[in-house]
Amino acid sequence: MAGFQLLKVQSPALAWRVAGRRLRFGAHTFLAAAGPDGRIFCEHHGIARAPGGGTLRGLGGLVPFRREVIWGEAWPHRTGFYDEAHPQGVLFEGPRAEVEARLAVAERVRGAVNARSLPYPWPGLRTGNSNAYFATLLAALGLPDLRLRNELWAPGGGRLLLDPGALARLSIRPADVSEAA
Repeated sequence: MAGFQLLKVQSPALAWRVAGRRLRFGAHTFLAAAGPDGRIFCEHHGIARAPGGGTLRGLGGLVPFRREVIWGEAWPHRTGFYDEAHPQGVLFEGPRAEVEARLAVAERVRGAVNARSLPYPWPGLRTGNSNAYFATLLAALGLPDLRLRNELWAPGGGRLLLDPGALARLSIRPADVSEAA
């Protein structure tokens, strides 16, 4: 690995073992940042939360078909969602400053999405979900999506959670990258 990277990562929404085989279905797609050593130092996820970002009560924190909202979360470390064995690929590679400039844009997107309190009635097939959040991040970062080896079905992928005007105001600009360098 030469530089810092932004990665597309998919963890399976459902996973189980049947007759010794590991079966996976559906994707939770998220953005991860890795250093030159390959270690993950940041993750950006769209998840279901209670209004205002609170923890959901019930079934492991998820109360299907209630008042969930799509909520952007950013962790400055590797989480349990990340696994080297999950489908993943490099979206961007460059110096630390350029990756950090893009992560600053991801933070702006996170704030804008969270401010909207968009409904996430589980599983969010017709509304926003983690895959739509990821697509919104890519649009603001000006990065094309990439097809992964062993890619999982990602319902909601390609759907944007912000209108074009909001995305344009939040998107990465040449000044973001030049100031970071």
